Amino acid sequence: MEWLSVTELSKVLEIPETTTRRHLMNFKEYFRSQKIGRGKKYHPDSVELLRRIVGLYDTDHETTDIKKILADEYAFIIEDVSNETITQPPHYDISGKLDSFQQKQDDFNKMLLKQLDEQQKYIEELIKSKNENTDELKQLTSPEEKRIERLEQIMAERKVSRILEEEALELWREKSEEERLIKEGWFRKREDTDKRDRFVKKYVDDRFEEYLKKEFDIE
Repeated sequence: MEWLSVTELSKVLEIPETTTRRHLMNFKEYFRSQKIGRGKKYHPDSVELLRRIVGLYDTDHETTDIKKILADEYAFIIEDVSNETITQPPHYDISGKLDSFQQKQDDFNKMLLKQLDEQQKYIEELIKSKNENTDELKQLTSPEEKRIERLEQIMAERKVSRILEEEALELWREKSEEERLIKEGWFRKREDTDKRDRFVKKYVDDRFEEYLKKEFDIE
């Protein structure tokens, strides 16, 4: 079977290329891909996985929910073929999944507790240092620097909001007319702007913190 480009995947699934690219990027760990010529192509199994993702979005699942669902349903396999690392497609695996998941969760919890403890100590030291060196800190952070920092923060927040709003509107336009339109009189329909605005607001609120961290390169 031939590997497929983004355009070919979009035609098979009958969805816009922008939507296909977004799904491939958001869930890239689940797709087997390799560089062929000047572009990247995806294993034919990607069609079914994309169809699964599209179906979950169609049933009002959020991206974070879908990632949890896929994590429960699929396992990852990484192979090295002819000195080229290829991301393998998801392979459904039940055996040992619960034990493996529990072990990973325990390890993650330990790491998280350790990080929280380190952060708490750092904050306590910072507060102590700040209290002891108030005058020095005031000199280091001038009013002009604070204004510039606040301006950069505002610009970043607006940029993130604009990006998220554009993504939300694109998703809204992909919905069916039954979801987007309401009757107005006997024969006319119009866009349900209230529903659209709620959809956009929820989309922005759900992803704002994540996108803002990316904007400031915060892990």
